[in-house]
Amino acid sequence: MNQAAGAITTPERPLRLNPPTPGHRSPEAGLQNDGLNAAWTRIVQGVTDRASSESLIITVDLAKDESAREFSTRLRMLLLFMNRETGSVSATVSPSFQNDTYPAMLALVNGFHRSGAGEDWSPDGPRAIRVGKASHLFISVNMPVAGRSPSPDTMLEIVGAHMIDAAWYDQRVRPRASYPGLTTVMFGVPKEPTGHDANGSIFGKSIFERERARNLSGRAGGVHFSRQLDWADTAAV
Repeated sequence: MNQAAGAITTPERPLRLNPPTPGHRSPEAGLQNDGLNAAWTRIVQGVTDRASSESLIITVDLAKDESAREFSTRLRMLLLFMNRETGSVSATVSPSFQNDTYPAMLALVNGFHRSGAGEDWSPDGPRAIRVGKASHLFISVNMPVAGRSPSPDTMLEIVGAHMIDAAWYDQRVRPRASYPGLTTVMFGVPKEPTGHDANGSIFGKSIFERERARNLSGRAGGVHFSRQLDWADTAAV
């Protein structure tokens, strides 16, 4: 078990992620993804324009075995440092604590240490990381935290959205995702051209399928990024 693996044993215990060992290199370090970077400008534009009352919903296609972890880590670091004086709440929802949430938290902490900001972050409850007045929450579908946490006011990120049931999302997340100007970003694997769902997908009833379809229909406030269309935003506001 690595240093951080024993730091979170139950959902209710306070977060305590230890620094990486000297010479540690996270699995995602050095990875490049030009396709995901095509969505970066649009997402950053949304989260930096919180004065606007218009909310934004962005859906991003991923390949079956593609990870957005490095991309998401950089985005979370940007939000935390950008809003450390003024304050903000952002959140990431993912299907599995073990497979998604814990690796994402560890990647964020390792990112701070690699960038020389290892002393700038602190735990903020059982599943949140804080920098100054800014906080980022982590929510797992299969292992929710007891008690009520703050609602996001800057960004709501949905990882593995093709594996998250739309009914669960509507009941547990949507009521708390109504802050004016909130940017929601959903990463998911679309249905394969053959008509078969991606491995592990519940695509037909997933939040990704529904919101992706709405964005592709051209709804106001919706943007979709697809590799089939060379990563151009295909349903911009």
